[in-house]
Amino acid sequence: MRAGAVRRATLLAATALVATTLLGACGGDGDITTAVPDKEGDARILNEILGRQTAAIAAYDRSLRGLGGPDLELARQFRAQEQEHVDAIVKVLRGIGAAAEPVPEEIEAKRFRREANYLEWLYEVESATIDAELNAISRLSTSWARPLLASIAANQAQHLALLRRALGAKGEEIVPEAFEAGTTPAP
Repeated sequence: MRAGAVRRATLLAATALVATTLLGACGGDGDITTAVPDKEGDARILNEILGRQTAAIAAYDRSLRGLGGPDLELARQFRAQEQEHVDAIVKVLRGIGAAAEPVPEEIEAKRFRREANYLEWLYEVESATIDAELNAISRLSTSWARPLLASIAANQAQHLALLRRALGAKGEEIVPEAFEAGTTPAP
């Protein structure tokens, strides 16, 4: 009985040692975790994304009048989520001691005649936003800000999948790629 307990304890200790070693190796480049964050640079990057998110909200506001039924409800939900993204980025900026001063961005829009045109335009807005966010993640020096932008980009990818469906995509066309980088054209 005691020998079995010793074997289990030894096995548990060995497992813990292996897990600790593996997790320690997952940290990547040690310079990233020990470097002093460039808070000014991060504030500039986050304010660029904040400007993009603010422009996306304006795009949704302009699109609401051209949509109806389930597409209107979907756009309202996405617009609310864009506002949540803005609020979260402002909170991160405060956390690094920076002001929320978004870089103004204007997303050009025409007057569309069909609901599908509004959906295609929103698809383009979301695609460009994902691209901007993914590019910003690698430039941030404040490590705890990266997961927020990654989470926001993942949410934007969900928006793209649902916009594809609203545009008539079926089955595999709704999620055509394993990695969403904002480069997949609308269906």
